[in-house]
Amino acid sequence: MRRYGRYKKLQRNENESVKDYKIRLCENKDLLGLTWQTIANAINKEAGENYTESSYRKWWASFRDGCEYQKRKSLDGDAIIKEYELKRIQFEKERQRFFDQRNSYSRMVRPDARHDELIDILQNTISEMENGKFEPVVPKIINSDNDLLVQLNDLHIGANVKNAWNTYNTDVCKKYLQQYIKAVYDIQATHNSKNCFVSLGGDLINGAIHPTIAIENKENVVQQVMVAAQLISDFIYAMCSIFENVSVAVVAGNHSRLGRKEESLYQERLDDLIPWYAKARLQDVNNVTFLENIDTTMCMMKIRGLKYVGVHGDYDNGRQALQSLNIMNDSDIYAVATGHRHHNLCDRLNKVKILMSGSMLGMDSYCIEKRIVGIPQQLVSVCDETGVVASYDVNFKQ
Repeated sequence: MRRYGRYKKLQRNENESVKDYKIRLCENKDLLGLTWQTIANAINKEAGENYTESSYRKWWASFRDGCEYQKRKSLDGDAIIKEYELKRIQFEKERQRFFDQRNSYSRMVRPDARHDELIDILQNTISEMENGKFEPVVPKIINSDNDLLVQLNDLHIGANVKNAWNTYNTDVCKKYLQQYIKAVYDIQATHNSKNCFVSLGGDLINGAIHPTIAIENKENVVQQVMVAAQLISDFIYAMCSIFENVSVAVVAGNHSRLGRKEESLYQERLDDLIPWYAKARLQDVNNVTFLENIDTTMCMMKIRGLKYVGVHGDYDNGRQALQSLNIMNDSDIYAVATGHRHHNLCDRLNKVKILMSGSMLGMDSYCIEKRIVGIPQQLVSVCDETGVVASYDVNFKQ
């Protein structure tokens, strides 16, 4: 019976090809206890061939070698694919490193490129302007124990606001600045103040950082810079005519960013272009000095021996921020001159005095939506060697 079963397995199965039949017999030779002669007899009978046992033995050896070669080739192919994948990953790493380096370089040069481009635009515009440089003034010699800190914040030049509570545009701003000059003249006459420190506290232009702001803007951003530069130059020149010396400190505000906050570098502010223009117009006026900034967003004024730090206020809102600001300046600040909140405020945080100046803008759509009520105003402080001895709210009327 066992013998019959073995011979039955030697038979070719239905639908089994000759090649598959040969492979099955040769592959199971030892399992079935077959000899090569037995295999040759079975194949010749079932497949109709007529070869010797030697032919089938050699055929099987060649077939097995071929299978081993294909197996090795497949393994080599996997190794090649794996090596290629590693090289591809390395290439992607190098590619990403290149893009990172290029982006880093772009971030480094972008501010200078944008600044230079805007300077070129301003230079071309200045050459077409009728108003040239200011004539020299004869500085007054004043004997006094005090100076004035005149804050000029949040002019938002370029805004075009008209609602039930407020009307504001460039013409209104010019009118307010004339009122401000007269108010400073009166305060200087009252206290016989010797020197003037003009703190340009940012948001001098309205910019176009939000869609609603862009809609309200009357002038485009470059025009805003030009108008602001002219008006502020006129204001500084007016100060030079009544004070012995005028020092100008400038910080940038958030409205002069070149785009949305998350897309802009913090030092990219158009406010920085305004003093550049003012210096050119005031170059023949020898009693005005433009102070060097600590940073685009921070300046230092030393008034009667005390340190006054100027900021816009968008980075310095709250107790912790002001404490950090004090630490950044060696913890010996007397006062912080700030803005951004659009209202006047004199306060004290520990030993640091807070001098917050308001805005010329008044109530715009943002204020109405947030139910913020305010009036156009600025702040002037009288300073002696002990600090601020008097502060004046200067309110403006149309």
